[in-house]
Amino acid sequence: MKALSQNVREYLTSVLGVLSSPQKKHCLIYLCGLIWIIKFRSIRMTASQFGNKDTDGLHHFIRHTTDKAKRITTNSQDFLAAQLSGQTLKLIIDDTPCPRAGKKIDGLGWHHGAKGLIKGLCAVTSVVRAGGQTWAWEMVEYCSRKSVPRDVFRSKVEIAVDIIRKARETLGPSVTVLMDTWYSCCALLNLIHACGWAFIVAVKSNRNVYLNGRKISVRHLTKEPRHYQVIRLSKKKTYRVAKWIVELPKVGTVALFISKQHSTPRFFISNDLNLTPMPMISVYDERFKIEFFHKDIKQFLGFGELFVRSRHSVQKHWTLVAVAYNLVVLMSPKDRSKNIRRKIDRLRMKISARCIAKFKCKH
Repeated sequence: MKALSQNVREYLTSVLGVLSSPQKKHCLIYLCGLIWIIKFRSIRMTASQFGNKDTDGLHHFIRHTTDKAKRITTNSQDFLAAQLSGQTLKLIIDDTPCPRAGKKIDGLGWHHGAKGLIKGLCAVTSVVRAGGQTWAWEMVEYCSRKSVPRDVFRSKVEIAVDIIRKARETLGPSVTVLMDTWYSCCALLNLIHACGWAFIVAVKSNRNVYLNGRKISVRHLTKEPRHYQVIRLSKKKTYRVAKWIVELPKVGTVALFISKQHSTPRFFISNDLNLTPMPMISVYDERFKIEFFHKDIKQFLGFGELFVRSRHSVQKHWTLVAVAYNLVVLMSPKDRSKNIRRKIDRLRMKISARCIAKFKCKH
C-alpha cells in the first residue's frame, strides 16, 4: 500500500488544525467511513470498521462540535486557493435536494429537484474548476421558510452571496462565475462585477432587456434578424449562437447570447462584453460539472446517508463530505478518469484506510 502524498498530508493538517486531539481522531475515522465504506455509511458501521466500535464518541463528534464546520471549510478553501493560485478558475454555484422523511428533523421541507418536488433537505453547493479538475468549495444547508424561525431563514440567493463574498477574499482575480437561471438576480450579478470577476449566467426567456432604448423580452430577440455562428463542441453538441449588446435593468450593459440546439433557444448573459460565442459556450458547458459533482457525492460519498436530526449536524456531515471529495481528488492526481467511482476503487486498492485513520497531524 502507498503512503500518503505530501499534498494529502498538508490538506489533512490544514483541515484538522481547528480540532482538538480527540476530535481529530473522530474526524479521520468519519472520513474513512465516507470513502472506504461502499454502502450504508452509518455512524455505527463507521465506528465498527475504523473506530474500535466507539459509536458514542463518533456520534458526539458529529452532534456536539458543529461550530467547527465553518472553520474546517475555511481552512479547506485556504488550502485550495493556495494550490490553484495563478490559474484561471471557474466558480460554479447551484443547489441540490436530499430526500429525507421522518419526524423531528430540523429544516425538513419541500424542494425542487430533477424529479419535481422532493421532501427532505437541501444544500446550496459550490465547486471550483481548474485545469480540468473539480474541487468541492462549500456546501451550505438551505432550509425552507416554514421550517426555521424567521430570524434564522436565509434564501438561496443570500447563501450564494455569502459564498461569493468569502471566495473573493481567497481566490485570485481570474475567476468566472457560472450559474443557472435561479441565481441570475441583480444582487449576485452586481456583487460578482464588483469583485472584478466575470459571470456567465443563464436567464429565463421572459427576462426584459433594453436594446437601443427599446424594452424587449429576450425571447422576442430570436425573431430579430441576426447572424448565428455554428459552434461544434463535440459530435453530439452543436449550437447556433448569436450575440447582442443590451442593457439589463439594475445591472448595466451586458453581452446577451442566444443559443439554439435542436431549435430550442436558451439565453445567457455576461459582463464580459468582448466575449465571443465560442468561448462562451465552451466555458458555460463546464457548469454541468456541478451536476456530476452532485451525482458523485450522492452515489459514492454518502451525501444523503444522514444519521442525525439537527440541521447543524447535517451541515457538519456535508462539510466532511466535501473534504472527503477533495481527498479523493488529491489522492489520485494522475487519474484523469471522469468516473469518480473508478477513482475511489483504485484509491482503495492503492491506499489503506489505516493511513488516514492513523494520520498524525503536525499541529
